[in-house]
Amino acid sequence: MPETNIKSGQKSLLLLIIFLAGFSFLIYEVSWNRFLSHILGTTVTASTIVLMAVMAGFGAGAWILGNKANRQKYPGKLLGAILAGLGIFSLVNYFIIGGLTSALFGTFESAATADAVFFAITFILLCIPAFMMGGVIPLVSKMLIINDKGVAGKFGGLYAFETLGSTMGGLFTGFIFLGNMGQEGTMFLASALALLCGGMAFIVFKSFEVPVVKENTEERQKSKIDTQHYRRIALVSAFIFGIAVLSLQLIWIRIFKVYFTNTSYTFTVITSFVIMGLFFGSLTFRRYGDRITHHALTMYRALLIFVGLVFLGLIFSVKLPEIFLFPFGESITNPYVRLIVAPFLASVFIVMPPSLISGFAFPLACRMFTLGHANVSKNVGKILLFNTLGSVLGPALATFALIPLLGASRAIISVIFITVLLTAFMSARDKTRKKLRQGLMVGSVVLLGIILLMEPIMILPPSFKKRDRKILFYDETVEGTIVVGEDPGRGFFRKSSFVNNSAVIGSNYDAIKAVKLVGHLPFFAGLEAKNVLVVGFGIGVTTSVIASHPSVGHIDCVELVPGLTEASKHYFAFNKNVASDPRLNMIPGDGRHFLQMTAKKYDMITCDPTHPVLGSGNLYTKEYFEQCRDHLSDGGMVSQYLPIHKLRLKDLQGLIKTFHSVFPNSSLWLGQYHAVLFGRNDEKKIDFGQWKEIVEAQPQDEFFYLQPYHNAACMILDSAAIAAFPQDVRINTDDLSYTEFFDFDCFREENLPQNLKFLNDSRADISGVFENVDDAQKMQQFINGNTLLNESLYYQHSGEPQKALNKLREAIRTNPEDQEFPFLMKFVYGVGR
Repeated sequence: MPETNIKSGQKSLLLLIIFLAGFSFLIYEVSWNRFLSHILGTTVTASTIVLMAVMAGFGAGAWILGNKANRQKYPGKLLGAILAGLGIFSLVNYFIIGGLTSALFGTFESAATADAVFFAITFILLCIPAFMMGGVIPLVSKMLIINDKGVAGKFGGLYAFETLGSTMGGLFTGFIFLGNMGQEGTMFLASALALLCGGMAFIVFKSFEVPVVKENTEERQKSKIDTQHYRRIALVSAFIFGIAVLSLQLIWIRIFKVYFTNTSYTFTVITSFVIMGLFFGSLTFRRYGDRITHHALTMYRALLIFVGLVFLGLIFSVKLPEIFLFPFGESITNPYVRLIVAPFLASVFIVMPPSLISGFAFPLACRMFTLGHANVSKNVGKILLFNTLGSVLGPALATFALIPLLGASRAIISVIFITVLLTAFMSARDKTRKKLRQGLMVGSVVLLGIILLMEPIMILPPSFKKRDRKILFYDETVEGTIVVGEDPGRGFFRKSSFVNNSAVIGSNYDAIKAVKLVGHLPFFAGLEAKNVLVVGFGIGVTTSVIASHPSVGHIDCVELVPGLTEASKHYFAFNKNVASDPRLNMIPGDGRHFLQMTAKKYDMITCDPTHPVLGSGNLYTKEYFEQCRDHLSDGGMVSQYLPIHKLRLKDLQGLIKTFHSVFPNSSLWLGQYHAVLFGRNDEKKIDFGQWKEIVEAQPQDEFFYLQPYHNAACMILDSAAIAAFPQDVRINTDDLSYTEFFDFDCFREENLPQNLKFLNDSRADISGVFENVDDAQKMQQFINGNTLLNESLYYQHSGEPQKALNKLREAIRTNPEDQEFPFLMKFVYGVGR
């Protein structure tokens, strides 16, 4: 005998299944987004397309499988099949897409064609598991809602368990799984959970019968409810909330990138809070939904409250530093407060309230479209279809129209405008809502006027508001907000540039020295580079150094935020207006993706990325270094900036070891307290006679001390010293990246002096890198002076300024020929010798 009544234990198991399904699907979504960022690039455009694919598949699955479930007597079998399919197809897709990378990007002559084909195939493949997941809620709703008693509460509970699972899945993936299990291990875990859910559903519910019940149209007519009007409101409302919430999610993240440290942890919190808002909203509906008698009026009120909360959130967003950051005072230096607590509070006040209303409105829409339990899976599937149609359109609208055309602040007002306008049209056929409709139309006109007439509100990094810097340049692009500010005094170093909340390196002497060393080093080593690739333009310092060498005939520069070339005009003293150099070819996009697409070989590749824990961790992995190696011509060289702050010692050693694993002939150089990795694809040493000739031929540079022995003394570690690192030092890989999913101890202030001391104490003999040194005594004198300088920097960053000053004076006595030392005495301490 088939089962016809759901038991308490079965109900609990169904809710557990939908919780775990949501949990596993968010693992997939977060993992897929990260995995594909290594292939398609870490651009907002690529992320948007991935999100659109997931939502499109989800909506199609909800509609098609919801209709299929409507005709199923035994929905448990179908539920088990689609959950198993979710697990199988997601895992298979992971390996298929990974294999497509090398196959496709080496097949087509045009990189654009390869990109288009890859995007299309990826879109289809991602739609398949999302299609499976789309059918889960309609199927479970049919199995849970088998009578007309408490329908609203059941809808709310169903959605609450799914969104709670999704919230937990996102948080666990971002904070635990990817950092400890790696990309592949995390994908296997998600597949295992989906298969487990599928197995439980099939075994327990394979004989659970739910009779197919048709809607009683006579009962609907007796209830004096305009069914079509109710359904129209439900569908349009689901669409409105879909387009509004998903577009707002991208805009919120875009704004929060300017205020908060750009790490995977920070934005895992923000994204998860969008879903957490949905959970609390649906939980509220579960409790109060069955008490609602005027559903249409409640939906109108929900939309108006949503608009009000979004507008209030915009005010909070503009004043976010003053409200959520500055009140913390000194505690904001605590990494947990800065990376977790501050985004948590901002999300609670800005992100969660509108999401909560959306979470309340979705089960309300289901209730309005499905007054009883008849055709419940079909009806829920249609609501999900309209909601996901909005969810597909919303990200596209935000990424490709609102943010680039209007900026983040006016983009939010535009979402409010769209919501109000669509609500007004929805109420056009509701004769009882004349005043509401008139008010909405007036509000739409007012909002449109604000969008067209108001000046963009500048969303500035907190340090700009705190220091009241003069704004020299401001631009909002899809990929980032660019700000150039000016502090009073400080001479050439008074300007600061930021992309979002990450400082563009090059506005202080120590940073200038490091990025100039990145550009000069291969040429000093004897390379006559004709074709050069620069990954990351920044303010153009490294590129200008490269352009200064006469052998260079062509420079390809890949920049994720191409608007930086316009901002670089404020740094002509540093970059010599290199942006107008006819040899420079600026390429917008992701550096790794460019290397993946092109078959071009380069004599020299340089990279000056932001700090690896601040969003560019994929430019410090073994796979990226292998891409660089594979695109070098014979005798080619690579130089890359490497920070020594915000890294634990074992992390710093790991990044150096990772580079060395790809370039066995590699070395590490120190420009004050910034390092440079230097690798070549041959086994040669640097001929010091040639080095000396090249350095002495350079025109003098007031921001970079050019002296052959001084520059050579910056060499700290050779290949042998790196090879001697402890065996337990880990290689940094795409699969398991300890720079992307870092330990919070990275932000301890003592890391910088400790790392500096380690490098200084581990200094290798100059003979490991150079040969034919003509004056060994003079070279040792410069090395001794450089060693004392590094000791001075160690004390300076350990909070002992007097010892730092004494060491610098000792460096001057040890090597009076090094003219950088007296410059630093005056620049850092404001005193002479």
